[in-house]
Amino acid sequence: MSVQIRVSYMTDGELSRVIRLLSPALESYKIPRNHKGQYKKAYIYLKQDKSRDQP
Repeated sequence: MSVQIRVSYMTDGELSRVIRLLSPALESYKIPRNHKGQYKKAYIYLKQDKSRDQP
């Protein structure tokens, strides 16, 4: 099971704090090029926990 999280943020500092908090489970993240609206968006992908997938 993979997890994708959409994060809305206003400053780059806010995003860096979220990434730092999730870093132990972080696989990758993506920032879309279009920044329309008041908030910016980022997509965070978490690593798959292999030990929990097995019965």
